Amino acid sequence: MIAKLRRQRPDLVQFYEKEVAETEATRKALVTGPYPGMGTGDPDLYKAFCWRFLNLLAREGGWLGVVLPRSAFNAKGSTDFRQAVLENSNPLDVTMLVNNRQWIFPEVHPQYTIGLVALSRNKADGKSVRLRGPFRSLERFHAEAAAPPAEFPAPEVIGWTDSASLPLLPTEESLEIFTQLRKAPRLDFNDGRSWRVRPHRELDATNDKELLDVKSADKPRGFWPVFKDESFDLWEPDTSSYYAWADPKIVLLELQSTRLRGAGNRKSPFSEFSRDVLRKVDTAPPNFARIAFRDVSRATDCRTMRLALVPPKIFITNQAPYSLWPRGDEHDQAYLLGVLCSLPLDWYARRFVETHMNFCVFNPLPRPARDDARWQRVVQLAGRLAAVDDRFAAWAQAVGVPCGPLDALEKQAHLHELDAVVAHLYGLTERQLIHLFETFHEGWDYQDRLEVTPEHFHVWGKQRA
Repeated sequence: MIAKLRRQRPDLVQFYEKEVAETEATRKALVTGPYPGMGTGDPDLYKAFCWRFLNLLAREGGWLGVVLPRSAFNAKGSTDFRQAVLENSNPLDVTMLVNNRQWIFPEVHPQYTIGLVALSRNKADGKSVRLRGPFRSLERFHAEAAAPPAEFPAPEVIGWTDSASLPLLPTEESLEIFTQLRKAPRLDFNDGRSWRVRPHRELDATNDKELLDVKSADKPRGFWPVFKDESFDLWEPDTSSYYAWADPKIVLLELQSTRLRGAGNRKSPFSEFSRDVLRKVDTAPPNFARIAFRDVSRATDCRTMRLALVPPKIFITNQAPYSLWPRGDEHDQAYLLGVLCSLPLDWYARRFVETHMNFCVFNPLPRPARDDARWQRVVQLAGRLAAVDDRFAAWAQAVGVPCGPLDALEKQAHLHELDAVVAHLYGLTERQLIHLFETFHEGWDYQDRLEVTPEHFHVWGKQRA
């Protein structure tokens, strides 16, 4: 079709090439301009305007009021801007609005979040960061915007993530729960002794396309499926919707080269593995069951942390990063899987995610410490929920759980109990657990689940830690 249009519409070709040239010129101007962070991620005009707004202010006492996309407060490419604002604003006042039913901007996607920002350029002192919202309608905005905001010291906010991102807190009560969850160590905690996990992307859907068979409808003999983000979902390891097929004899060797190159690069997760392990092709991650999560995700989706233990003998595109384990075994994997799939962790993730589960959001997620014996119940529940067919038999045996499908009632009971046990591991109270349900997702039906989960919470509350 492109070739046909090029022949039939040379006027469009000329117009297209002009647009491409202008876009490239703009990109170069942005990347080379006085806009720190512009080279991270895609160049975007709003990032440049953020710096221009800030630099126009008087160094002391200047005021700014502006409407910005939420990505200004959570995208990695705006980290330098947020750092500058948090360190040099008193106050920094941010009110978040969700464009539900496009009540703010009719031309903007209804799931996007917009920030109303006011700040004064002064040295940050005390609880200088004020957060309100998110408000999902004009009525809610008028009714609640005048209420006292959630307030934080700037250094505390900067330490929440690697990118100084700002959370979306549903209510004032949410602040207490957020603070409790944040007491847990980071997911990428590294003490040199306990289990250690690193996210990694395997195949690039564009750059590695020549390695893949994207045309065959059925799997060629000896080939493995290539997963995309829609190939799995929460506690569903294989939806049978694949991106492509691939010959393991070719792709495993290509991935082996990546592993060996990464061994000498401190920024690569493979640098944390011994060279003896990396030299063996049969130790490559695609040979084993592993945890993968969806990159594309929104805080307004029914679930934000969408992941599963995917089966062995598959490859995965960059749309679905997976977990690498410099230290840890199958029990650690089951524990992490249970925590990441729980409602308390998802509630926390929704405070930061806008459209993507980036590494800068994933790595600082709070993982509850295992100084409470109830962590073993998380391993049992998550292990049983994950091992749904024979492809997971070896993994299930290592975890010590049965392998095979669960009926619907048993699965639901496991999910409810998992939320309750993880809530205990985070140190949440029953009232805080109920608040998670009440504020998790706008308009979702949680009553049946809420009737059962606190019962499990009571039972496990009586267990000795």
